[in-house]
Amino acid sequence: MLFAFYSVVVTLGILSMGFQLLASRLLNPHFGSSIIVWAWLISTFLAAFSIGSVVGGWISNLDPAPRRRGQIAGVLVAVGSLAITALFGRALLAQIEIAIPEVSTALLVSCLGLFFLPVTALSTFGPQCVQFLAARGTPPGKASGIVYGVSTLGNIGGVMLTAFLFIPNFRVSTLLYIWLGVAIVSLAALIRLLRVPSSS
Repeated sequence: MLFAFYSVVVTLGILSMGFQLLASRLLNPHFGSSIIVWAWLISTFLAAFSIGSVVGGWISNLDPAPRRRGQIAGVLVAVGSLAITALFGRALLAQIEIAIPEVSTALLVSCLGLFFLPVTALSTFGPQCVQFLAARGTPPGKASGIVYGVSTLGNIGGVMLTAFLFIPNFRVSTLLYIWLGVAIVSLAALIRLLRVPSSS
């Protein structure tokens, strides 16, 4: 069970940071890849990590029934928003580019509209993974260090794999569909693991 748990944590880390590179490729045809683009993109992801962690910490301390509803809501938001980005991302960016001539405002709308929600929803599961280990006897500080350490390894893997393997060999649209499929499988597995009673 712990092997499956850590595998999912690593996978979610790969999805989160790999998605940032895919986001940059989506933005590039419309806004380029200047420092301004990366400033908005990185700030959006950091804001999503921050808010997602706060919301996830709140969900992890709820009673079992509302906690399960919060987890399901997180999955639905993550999958739904990733699906919108994969299906309509290019078309929406084209409309934003035309409708909003001021670059920073257009980037703000683009990043919030296409990338903020999926990353926020994925980030809600970090604190819940910490709670999962803590409920099974791992000291909270150690549990936090393990989860975020393993997740960060996934982040590194996501950056390197996406930059050097995925993007050079696959279309960004194809990769977004792969990201969506992997997110569905990983989150379904994580939801199942989080519901395993601590006594087991």
